Amino acid sequence: MEKEFEILGQRIIEDKDLIAELISEEVMKNASEEEIAEHQQFIRQVNEKRAGFIELLGNSLKNSCDVKQVYADIDSWGLTTGHYFLEANMMLDSALAESSLYRKHISKLIKSEGKRMAITIDAFFDVMDFFNSLLDHAMYSYSNAYISAYQANLTEARREFFEFSAPVVPIADKVAILPLVGDLEIDRARYILEKTLTAANRLKISVLVIDLSGVVRVDAMVAQQLIKIAQALNMVGVKAILTGIRSEIALTLTQLGIDTRSLVIGGSLKQTLEKLHFSKL
Repeated sequence: MEKEFEILGQRIIEDKDLIAELISEEVMKNASEEEIAEHQQFIRQVNEKRAGFIELLGNSLKNSCDVKQVYADIDSWGLTTGHYFLEANMMLDSALAESSLYRKHISKLIKSEGKRMAITIDAFFDVMDFFNSLLDHAMYSYSNAYISAYQANLTEARREFFEFSAPVVPIADKVAILPLVGDLEIDRARYILEKTLTAANRLKISVLVIDLSGVVRVDAMVAQQLIKIAQALNMVGVKAILTGIRSEIALTLTQLGIDTRSLVIGGSLKQTLEKLHFSKL
């Protein structure tokens, strides 16, 4: 039976470019000539990837006796290809949709070649079972790599967002401002606490104005973090002044029963900066 696997695997390899072209035609059947012309280079690169994958499936059939190595090769392909198509901004669902096209065209080839070779029905089913398991595992490996890379990108983007969303900006000798914008969810608030303490020590500031003018909402957990930021700054000798507290946030703090007695409230940012200037703090 190994002989049938080897022959069918070799036939798949020989027809890899034809199968890749057939898949491409079906995928691009609704695309306009302008779209095809505009993305011609990428289409060619994707076709090369398709042909490479078809060759991998053919070699996997040929080497069916070494199942462990076959699946290791497919995992390696899934890792590389998943990262490649994520970087190319190709959606996961569109790539997975192509699996039915690989199954369709390669199955046709196996069926026609199997008839020509007059292989037994048992051998045919064994080949098809193995081929389908290869394809299913390939799609799993690809999806897993794509999703893992996507999540890693999200984590990095989130880290960068945190990094740039908590800028402690010196505006005078020993005075700095921390402008906050958007939602203050708990992870970001904790990051701001760490970043602010580090920046205050590095810049040797004695006054930090925390401006909340651009903050959309504050919940109980975040409010507690804001208090912690102010308290932590006070402990290291930095006076924290909260400005730009909108009526909605003030109402939320009151309704939540947040103790604001330890906070220095400075009204608007403009008023606070003017006071700092005239008092020469």
